[in-house]
Parts: sequence; structure tokens; C-alpha cells
Amino acid sequence: MHSDENHAIASSDFEDTRVVTLRGEWDVSNRERLRDALVGLGTERDVIVDLRQASFFDSTALAELIGLYKRLGAQNRRLEALVGSSNMRRLLELTSLDGLIGVAPTRAKYLEERLPVATWQSESELP
Repeated sequence: MHSDENHAIASSDFEDTRVVTLRGEWDVSNRERLRDALVGLGTERDVIVDLRQASFFDSTALAELIGLYKRLGAQNRRLEALVGSSNMRRLLELTSLDGLIGVAPTRAKYLEERLPVATWQSESELP
């Protein structure tokens, strides 16, 4: 997990899927960090990007999600974005990405009931 006051990344496994949870604001200032985390997921398994704790995405952060979607698709893998009731839902709708990486309502309910919520450490607690 990588964390600071404004944003954090945590990764975990859920069933046969890799999960990356993003918290806070994601924009051009931390694009490289986001890209490194998303590329580091690989393409061997399906990926869920948990955006329930994300508060802001600019176009560069969206471009990184699209890049991950393309890399996974080239390997016949799937990317899903779990947004819950966050403002990320509206962002995906406005950009029409909800049709590509959105989670169907029944799947979203299943994930929200079973997917553990990421826990965050302060920067001083990280190894």
C-alpha cells in the first residue's frame, strides 16, 4: 500500500480477481504513481478498481484506467470499476466509461456486500 494525506493505493485479492483500491484525489500530479500501480497489477487476472473512496479523477487518471482496460482486454481479461455511491459514478456516466468498466447493479451489490473495505495506515506506519 502507498499512502499520503491526499491519496492512497491498496491492492488485494478477492476470489480470483486482483483488486486495487484508490482513495482521495487523482490527477496529473500523481499520474506516474497511479500508472505504476496499475501496470504493476499485470494482466494475468481480471481486475476490480475500487473507487468508492476516491474523491476526484481528472482526465489523466481516467486515461490510466482506459490504458489498463486496453491491456487487460488484449489478454481477454476484464476490468470493473466499483463506485458505490461516490461521485465517481457520475464521472463514469458522463464519460460513457460506465458501459466499458462499470459494474452491473447485481454485481455491484454482491461486491459491496463481500469485498472487504481497504484499511489505511498512516505514512509513518508503512514499512
